[in-house]
Amino acid sequence: MSWMEQLVQTYDENEHFAGRDDVDGMKAMLPPVGHIIQNAQIEITLSEEGELIRAEVIPKEYRSTLIPCTPDSASRTSSPSPHPLHDNLSYIARDYYDYVKKPPRGETMPYLLYKNLLGTWAASSNNPKVQAVYQYISGHDIIHDLIEKKVLYEDDAGKLIEKWTDKEVARPLIFSVIAGDILKSMVRFRVIVDEDDCPELWKDTNLQKEYQLFIQKTFAADDESLCYATGKYLTPTDKHGKGIRFPGDGAKIVSSNDVSGFTFRGRFTDGGECLSIGYETSQKAMNALMWLVRSQGYTVDGRVFLAWGRCGQIPPSVFDDTARLTRRRRPAGTARPSSLKGWAESLIKTLMGYRHEFKQAEMSQVNVMILDAATKGRLSICYYSEMAGEDFIERIERWHRLGRWRQHGYDSEKDESFTYFGVPAPKRLVEACYGVNVGDSQMNLELERIFYASLQGSPLPVDMERIVMGRAVKRAVCDGYYDWRRQLLEPACSIIVRRLNQEREEYTVALDETKDDRSYLFGRLIAVADQMERATFSRDELGSRTTNAMRYMEIFSSRPASTWMTLQKKLLPYQQKRELYGGKERQLINRIGSMFKEEDFLSDRPLNGKFLLGFYCQQYAMELAREEKRKNKETLQEEEV
Repeated sequence: MSWMEQLVQTYDENEHFAGRDDVDGMKAMLPPVGHIIQNAQIEITLSEEGELIRAEVIPKEYRSTLIPCTPDSASRTSSPSPHPLHDNLSYIARDYYDYVKKPPRGETMPYLLYKNLLGTWAASSNNPKVQAVYQYISGHDIIHDLIEKKVLYEDDAGKLIEKWTDKEVARPLIFSVIAGDILKSMVRFRVIVDEDDCPELWKDTNLQKEYQLFIQKTFAADDESLCYATGKYLTPTDKHGKGIRFPGDGAKIVSSNDVSGFTFRGRFTDGGECLSIGYETSQKAMNALMWLVRSQGYTVDGRVFLAWGRCGQIPPSVFDDTARLTRRRRPAGTARPSSLKGWAESLIKTLMGYRHEFKQAEMSQVNVMILDAATKGRLSICYYSEMAGEDFIERIERWHRLGRWRQHGYDSEKDESFTYFGVPAPKRLVEACYGVNVGDSQMNLELERIFYASLQGSPLPVDMERIVMGRAVKRAVCDGYYDWRRQLLEPACSIIVRRLNQEREEYTVALDETKDDRSYLFGRLIAVADQMERATFSRDELGSRTTNAMRYMEIFSSRPASTWMTLQKKLLPYQQKRELYGGKERQLINRIGSMFKEEDFLSDRPLNGKFLLGFYCQQYAMELAREEKRKNKETLQEEEV
């Protein structure tokens, strides 16, 4: 239960934030003990006397609502169990059965349970807001009031319209904010009280503390037992919270309601002997996990990847690319680095900042967790690990350093593209392997493998390298050159170079003219061939025409020697054109060819990933040479003037 103990301690360290939504930089609210977060669709405003002032539909961006709950209501499923204040129409409306087309039979009326619970709280409290809500739900027909306020609508038979079908009349807002059963809409309350500046009951921190005292008195058990997570004697509970990944999530991470199958039979006499967790422990752990997932978790199709630090420390995200990672810590107004050296220094400064913060913290620790739901009701921990904060930072640094390559990114804020030297986001690596339309299950699997590799410091799976190379050479003829380079070639090089650098072969985006590796040299050859032909294209042809080198790239990677002979014949007309400009490409081809061993040059053995590295490095070197030539020309023109 180490993970639960860590969550409880995380809650205790951040308890002063509980119930507050005014904290700068906090993406989600930390629910206090005895509270959960759900989405509300309807908001009712009352006077201090419990009279209706206003009712309205809540826009989607403001639906998140902190609501008090009981141990039973926090984990309720089909059995009626009311929340004590805000709740669904089926609980708070005494006229609910008047508007239901098919009223349920043989059930305890949820409204009576809700009224009794709220009445118990109101009887023990002098809070005017609680009193106002109790007076309103006791003396008014809520659904009738909502129909009069044009929030809900009834049909000719006097029943509630659950689905809007009239295409000639504008669709009411309520049918846009809730897709399911209208009668299950969550209602929250506002109460206007003189000399009170917080009419929103879900934001009232004093009301939150008052409810915590109420629930301790009302639901406290006479006996205490050993909590397996904390080692303290606490009031036990077998009801554990849900809604961890998102509001309305029904999957529970702890569940022990099997009393018919007796999964503990033969070892324990009852479920409490099998697992005993205190109510306070459960609340703190589940609320802390909910808060962390929504604040700094990375979710794909329900699978959550989470890393959090202790003592208020937020570790760098495993799912950031190098540009985003460094931008998070870069001072405002600071320009992006423009060179490989600049990006390397920026990464070092960023991670040194994280290291310093962890060293200053009372506990330098990072917890890593992967959550996923095999069924709608069960949430499992697929992976969990604890490590020192400095160790975590070291692994992040190693991930971005070993896979460093030239990448093209896009800044959505400035609406401009830019170049950086680093590692793309893991999602881009997966898309390079399987395409942008990769399925959610495949995406989850591959992200998990990348997650393990980055945190454990191991190479990426070999099959990923093989897949990305095969796709890169196959798509070279299909995609536009610049899109292909950005979406496929650059992430592929990052995947390939990570393993090589981990083996201390030291490959970088800078061209190494001393390397005599066969695949690397063949990559350089086809890069020069591509440039020789591309240099003869007009400006209009650059975006639409494909070179022979790109057209033959897939077969070239499989049978380089024989394909090179064919490609040379295709290049003759372009070679003659380029001879007019000095024949630099032909000279470069001869120079590269002289570096081959004879048996390597004549062999048709397939090429490995170094082929793409050689191709890119040679292309980049020629690009730098052209840029340098352009700058020199501009300098000479300025001097002449």
